[in-house]
Amino acid sequence: MLKPPIILPIVPSKYWLLAQCGLLIGVVVLSYWVGGKLAAGAMVVLGAAFGWRGYLRQPKGVLSLTSMGSHFQGRWLRDSQSAEAGLTQHEVQGEAHQVHCDYLGPWLIGLYVGKQRVWLWPDSAPQKSLRETRKLFHRPGR
Repeated sequence: MLKPPIILPIVPSKYWLLAQCGLLIGVVVLSYWVGGKLAAGAMVVLGAAFGWRGYLRQPKGVLSLTSMGSHFQGRWLRDSQSAEAGLTQHEVQGEAHQVHCDYLGPWLIGLYVGKQRVWLWPDSAPQKSLRETRKLFHRPGR
């Protein structure tokens, strides 16, 4: 009997942004120590621009994960499409991609959905869905 798919409504993570800000503060302090005020100011401007750009480019939408024996398949519906459809518990109709998990930790889940890299942070999807995703990709003894 097939299990129902795991529905992951993914939103941009604020934890990711907080981690990037922490790294930026470290780089700014180091550049101030080495290069002075001008170098630190340049790092603030560049780091803020690239950090905000990265935050806006985080994947958004609904991902439906299904297990196909030893392989996993995902259907990805982008943010604009999922908002129009109002999908939360319904089957996600979208292009099917091969899903591969290469990092499974207590805080982060690293997935490749097709060729796109998706990091699932604790605040990027509902806790219940993240727990089910960990169970799906967990392989004891590895």
